[in-house]
Amino acid sequence: MPDRTRRTRLIAASAAAVMIVAGLVAAPALAHDSHAKKSKAACHEMKGMNMCGTGSSTKLTPGTMHVIDGALTGDSPCEKSGPPASVGQVKKDAEGHDHRGPLYQYPVSKTDREALIQQQAIARTVAEKYPTVTSAEAAGYRKSTPYVPCIGAHYTNVRLAIKFDIAAPSELLYDGTNPDSKIVGLSYLVVNKGGPPVGFAGPNDMWHQHNQNGGLCLNAQGVVVGNESTTPEQCTQRGGRKVKLDDIWMVHDWVVPGWECGWGVFAGECPELGGRIGGTVFDKPDPKATAKALGTAVKSKSKKSS
Repeated sequence: MPDRTRRTRLIAASAAAVMIVAGLVAAPALAHDSHAKKSKAACHEMKGMNMCGTGSSTKLTPGTMHVIDGALTGDSPCEKSGPPASVGQVKKDAEGHDHRGPLYQYPVSKTDREALIQQQAIARTVAEKYPTVTSAEAAGYRKSTPYVPCIGAHYTNVRLAIKFDIAAPSELLYDGTNPDSKIVGLSYLVVNKGGPPVGFAGPNDMWHQHNQNGGLCLNAQGVVVGNESTTPEQCTQRGGRKVKLDDIWMVHDWVVPGWECGWGVFAGECPELGGRIGGTVFDKPDPKATAKALGTAVKSKSKKSS
């Protein structure tokens, strides 16, 4: 098999696998800065919020994902929809608990800010170009997840995953999977060896992977049949094998007018996106999922106060 053909097939299987796991399974992940050469920003504590880790054993490390503690209310559509669909897109504390919410925004230099403004202007033209699922499918994008609260329905064009191109994101995010479902965001899934791609200007585009515990469990068709917590034995029983996708990196970009993410333009989750899995953003959330999410939050708060 020619190297080019082999690489194309690997990209297709890997990209589809990562996006399916992002919407359907809980896959722990690490978050990294988008490029090692980006300048590290100092942490500035905000009154009433422990963003820099003062008073705790966890300190804010420039280039990693940090969630602003105490900012959640339980009232956002995302929070009401249920727990995070993928813990790879939210921060974990030292004890392994998930922390969703607004991301700490590192300072951005004037030069980077001006570059980022231009980059996001280009990104918004993509949203205008593919306003509906119908337009996305006509351009070669294919559904890789159902609608998932907080992150949307993902439509992927694996041929665009070979490099980071602001004008050609490999994924488009929609408020449902109907032909007339509307775009809510972009996602850049990129194959890049040796670390995350250069990405956007500034230090706030937090790229992540889904690679712990030997990686995902994939069947012969490249479909995820188990997340990182699946053991090799369990994976075999499901007709799959564990695969680490070391060179696959992802970041969301919430730049669609009307759906600007309150937790950060590059946040893993968007609080405005509620609804229920397999439905649309406008559906009422699953009561069981809501109870589970808010119940977990209550337990977490009571533990802190004890």
